[in-house]
Amino acid sequence: MDRGSHRDGSHPEDWLAPPGREPLGRGMGTRSALVLITDPRAAVAATLVLQEMGHTVDLGSEPAYALRWLRRARYDVVLAGGAGVATPRFAARLREAAPDARILLMAERTLADDDLGDAGIEVLRLPMDVNALVARFMPAAA
Repeated sequence: MDRGSHRDGSHPEDWLAPPGREPLGRGMGTRSALVLITDPRAAVAATLVLQEMGHTVDLGSEPAYALRWLRRARYDVVLAGGAGVATPRFAARLREAAPDARILLMAERTLADDDLGDAGIEVLRLPMDVNALVARFMPAAA
């Protein structure tokens, strides 16, 4: 088993494929992620997890700038959260800017999953738990 493989033979970069999409597979290219989290410690933790799973990661610090960048660049994963970011309105703007990306929104418990409608946005509850983030991307046990 090489360094990056899981017991079932899958690889971390394959775990992040959006639901319904096939993973890129090893050697076929690098997956990319945009992390837009207002808490610097959570942003660093999320970045390290995504990098460990084979992603190149861009960090966004300003929501408006990140939205403009999303319209110009393609990301496989967008992970957003924090003040001004974890809202249904901003989530809708993320989906509009990145229609094919897997979007995860780190939100307080006051934001209901129903608030996101049918936008296909996954909700991770705060406070951020690195193990929960990793588990979100791991393949289901067979």
